[in-house]
Parts: sequence; structure tokens; C-alpha cells
Amino acid sequence: MPALFSWRWRCRLWPPSLIAPLLAPLAAAWLIGSQARANGAAAVPESCQNSAGAMGIALQLALAIALLVLTSLVHTLVTVVQAELLHQSWLRRWCRRHAGRRLLVILAMALLTGGALIVEIGLWAILYWRLGLIQGFETSFYFSGITFTTVGYGDMTLHGCWRLLSVGEAINGVLMAGWSTAQLVYVVQTLMTIRLSGEGRIKE
Repeated sequence: MPALFSWRWRCRLWPPSLIAPLLAPLAAAWLIGSQARANGAAAVPESCQNSAGAMGIALQLALAIALLVLTSLVHTLVTVVQAELLHQSWLRRWCRRHAGRRLLVILAMALLTGGALIVEIGLWAILYWRLGLIQGFETSFYFSGITFTTVGYGDMTLHGCWRLLSVGEAINGVLMAGWSTAQLVYVVQTLMTIRLSGEGRIKE
């Protein structure tokens, strides 16, 4: 699959003009968190009491949009990889007449999609952790997971002046859930087409 990992293909998926706007709000968040850590204080109460350090609505929305685009790029990468693999002639020949092999392909694609979702949850967790909103990466990952999946146990919340970030992640999670469902439906439909083609019932 040389075309799948060619330099030209990677440049099209990650154009510099798209990456630059993402880095600005993420860099700002990184600096805010680093400053809070350097002062040896908890970022949440200090930033809320100090108007100069508080995240404004504009910056919170910029961070949410940056993470939305970043997670969409991760999902786009997985979607393209799945589509390319399903149209490889060797894979179609390998699973055309074997139901067990088709099930393995579905399982592999489901795991790939799940892996993408875990990466996306991790990106939000890193943001919370680096900002100092949640102490400890494991706790941050837990909060990110229940927010991304819109479970919302309510045992953890962001401080009031940062809460728009959790709204942004919930929107992100709903979008990625729908996208993931569409991916897996496409995988099953493609494999059914491959099966019917192998049986001579349709032409690909």
C-alpha cells in the first residue's frame, strides 16, 4: 500500500495552513498551565480569582474548536486507512469466500475505530492536565472519558470559569460517536458486497 503512506498523501491530510491555527490556542493553554505549575499553585481557583489569568469565552471556544479539528483529523486518518484497506485486492480475495475472515476484518476495523476514540479522549485529557484543571493524568483521562462519551456521572466537574471546555468535549464526543457508527456500517456493507461478489450474485 505505498500510496496510503506517501508523503504527498500525508501533506494533503495535514496541510500547514490547517495546523497553524490549531497550534495557537493549544500553545496558549500550554503556557497557562506551565505558568500555574511554576507558581506552585492550583490553576483553577487562582485563575478564577485573577481576571488576568482567567480563560475568557473566546479562548475556551478556540480551544474547543482546535480539539474538535484535531480529533476530526485523527478520525479522518482512521477512516481513510479503513477505506483504503477494504479496497485492497489482496484483502478482498482473502476474505471473499470465508465468513470467519470477514468477521476478523470487522473486528479489526472496530478495534481501530475504538483506538481512535481512545486517542481523542487522551488529547482532551492532556489539555485538562496541562492546564492544571485536574491533578493527575489518570484522573484527567477518567473525566475526559465520561465527558466525551456523555456519561456524566457528576462526581467530577470543571470549575465554573472553565466549564465551557467540557461542553465542547461533549459535542466532540457526540460527533465522533456518530462518525464511528457510520464507519462500521460502511465496513459491514463493503464486506457484504465482497461476499455477494464472491458468490457471483452481484458484480463489484
